[in-house]
Amino acid sequence: MRLIEHFLSIQGEGLHPGRPAYFVRFARCNLSCVWCDSTYSFGKGASVSLRRVARSIRKSRAEFVCLTGGEPLLHLPDCLRLIRRFPRLHFDVETGGSLDIRPVQKKNTSVIMDWKLEHSGMTSRMRPANLRALRPSSDLLKLVTDFSSAEVRQIRRLLAETERSRVRVSLQPVYGVDPRRMTEWAVARRDPRIQVNLQIHKIIWGPDRRGV
Repeated sequence: MRLIEHFLSIQGEGLHPGRPAYFVRFARCNLSCVWCDSTYSFGKGASVSLRRVARSIRKSRAEFVCLTGGEPLLHLPDCLRLIRRFPRLHFDVETGGSLDIRPVQKKNTSVIMDWKLEHSGMTSRMRPANLRALRPSSDLLKLVTDFSSAEVRQIRRLLAETERSRVRVSLQPVYGVDPRRMTEWAVARRDPRIQVNLQIHKIIWGPDRRGV
């Protein structure tokens, strides 16, 4: 596997914030978001055996494993090998929304799909079929936003488009953006699908520390 790093920490966002999780950060990304906070993962990474990573996961005793990047779906065979290796653990697969998510939608997985809004510069690269594929009981539509007027309009459209599927939606401010206005807007929507996520690992350790 081509990895940037793998480590035990807490999940800072998504469906299980604050819970211990083992992170497997894959190398390379097919997108280049303006606000990306992990550009160090764009490189080729290092070759790490699945056996070594599996041993570290077992030693960690974590119940959650997070496959992230970069873009983990660029390494689909390795992702599936890990998921099959640990059928009793739950895997969060953090993906950018431009690649087909269906191959990693398994009984023990949640897809955390980071759908790119206007400020990212990557919204044209999104794969519309992925919105229809999201599972309401398992997956999460993640929207990282600067909460500009243009992005609020996009968020409204996405909420309307996914209303029938009832998939959960996470609103997350771009790091450094005051979350209060976004949070008050989310509460006023009275939509039980919406959750607000702050990156609590950054609150604890700061924005520049890796391996947390």
